This record gives sequence, C-alpha cells and structure tokens, in this order.
Amino acid sequence: MRYIAIFLLLANIGYFSWVRYGAQPITQSVPNTPRLLLNSGLTLISEYEAQLVAQPALICFTIESFSTIDDASSLIAEMGEAVFASNVSLSGDLLSSQYRVFIPPASSRGIATITLDGLSERLIAAEMEIESYLITRGMLENGVALGVFSQLSDAQAARNAVQGLGYAPEIEEMPRSTGGIQVQLQALERYVRENPAWLDLTAGRPNLIITENLCETIAQGSQFP
Repeated sequence: MRYIAIFLLLANIGYFSWVRYGAQPITQSVPNTPRLLLNSGLTLISEYEAQLVAQPALICFTIESFSTIDDASSLIAEMGEAVFASNVSLSGDLLSSQYRVFIPPASSRGIATITLDGLSERLIAAEMEIESYLITRGMLENGVALGVFSQLSDAQAARNAVQGLGYAPEIEEMPRSTGGIQVQLQALERYVRENPAWLDLTAGRPNLIITENLCETIAQGSQFP
C-alpha cells in the first residue's frame, strides 16, 4: 500500500506540472468575415427584359450588290438618324486597293460647277492631261473627281499637280475584293414600317438585294463581359 500511495503522489505531481507548464492554452476561434460575391457578369432574366424594354424597337437587314463602297456609305448616310448601327464589309478575297483623287465637295452645285470650270481652264493652260468631272451623287456629291489610280504614286502625282494650280485635292483609298459589298444595318422599326421614305430610298437602287435578319439572340457577347 505504501508503494501505491507513493506512485499516486508522483502521478499527481507530474499531471499538475504538465497542466501548469506544458499544455497550450485553449483559444476561442473567431469566425471569418463573410466574403462578398464576385461579379460574374451574369444578367438576370428580369434585368435583360428591362434592357430590351428600354431599347428602341429595331429591324435588321443585310443589303448586298452595291457597285462601290461609296454607294453603300451613301445609303447609310441618307437614312440619317433612322440608322441605329451599321457595318460595311467586303466578301471574298481582298484585292489591291485603288486610289481616288478628288477636290472635296462644295457647299452647293453652283459653286462646284464654278470650281470645275476654273480647274479645267488652268489644266488646259498648264497643258496637263488630268481627267476631271463633277461628282453628282454619293458621299462626295458636289466634289470634283480627278481620276482613279491603281498605284498610290500615280495618285500622289495627280494630287501634287493640281495642288500646284491652287487647289486642295485629297486621296482616298478604295478597298476591293473578289466578292461583293454588303451592309449590315440596324434601323429603327418605326422608320421602316411606317415611313414611306424607306421605299423611296431603296426604289432608286433596284439592283440591291435586301434580306431581313434577326437583330439579336437571347445571349450575346456584350451581356457577358
């Protein structure tokens, strides 16, 4: 019994020492602060429907068979504020560009005619053979054309020659391809459905092929940045 009592005494002393000096204090864990949800870019259906209501009603077309990019750009310009969005593109394989030299449009047909007459007289006096004529339609209406060149150096030579006569001609690059020219067009639906100007606008271009398209789908890239 004496040995058992001594053993228990030593065991108690050892346990007390371990609790006093060896055990690590127990600390209360602190909960982490909740993290905010990341902005994934997703759009709720209700938000998407609200966006559609806020946007104007659109109708979309693909218009083909333009003879030049200038004709395509002119159609867009003539529609004015009725155009919501547009894009001019070339199909097929790209070809080498051509270069158009011209005097920018005057404010009226009368002034453009006076400019052409004066230029013609100076070209004759300087014995220069540069083709010149009045531009009567398109984006350069009431301008003076000075020729279309396949080489940029030839276009620059014509421009420099006319500059020497006191005018300020410009050079415009004209892209070309083996395919056609087409316009992707988004227009205000009320303009196309209710305004006879749309028919008047396209009636003057009977060669055009006009196809109505869907403007958008449920999910587009712009909705998911």
